[in-house]
Amino acid sequence: MPVIAHVSRVVTKVVDRLTGGRVDFPLLVSMACVEALKLYGIESRVMYGPAAWLEVLENHEVIWAGCWGDHFSFWVATQFGEIVDLNTSVACQKRAHSDPALSSIYSPPILWSKEVPAFYRYQPEGIAELELTDTQDQKKYELVLKEVLEKCSNPEIVSQPEEFWEFPNEAIICPGRRILDDSKDSFRHFERTIVVRGIPNAPF
Repeated sequence: MPVIAHVSRVVTKVVDRLTGGRVDFPLLVSMACVEALKLYGIESRVMYGPAAWLEVLENHEVIWAGCWGDHFSFWVATQFGEIVDLNTSVACQKRAHSDPALSSIYSPPILWSKEVPAFYRYQPEGIAELELTDTQDQKKYELVLKEVLEKCSNPEIVSQPEEFWEFPNEAIICPGRRILDDSKDSFRHFERTIVVRGIPNAPF
């Protein structure tokens, strides 16, 4: 758990600061997460394929958002069978491909768990490889990776007692169905709406 806290906080903060917002950079986030986990002896891979999650609109309607059909997303799969998606908590900041007019107010928590709740869908199609041809993208990746590796190079993190664990201030689902909410109770509001409105049929 201390590794989850540290890696999720470092990766999200670094990518947000260096890109202006990680919501448009799921591959960069996933690659940085994989490299950070290596420092703690944890094997993981970046997967690609259709991904979907529930979002709550301004009128409290519940819809499926994400990437499917002509689009796909990226996430991390660890050696423990966990799915790691550090972007779902900020997904509501991005307009849907299918209907850009829709505006969401809540999306689900960061996911770091083997047990995946019903408001997520992931369908892996393969292992992603990073091929950056754009100079700006290469520079961005190098800056992110350099800072993430510097901040995740402390092996003592693994043995930190719980009172020192520092998660990002975003809702997150951790192994063992442990759910940590943010300071705005985002997950509580999200979950309450899902319970009232129900889960619509998934797109895949």
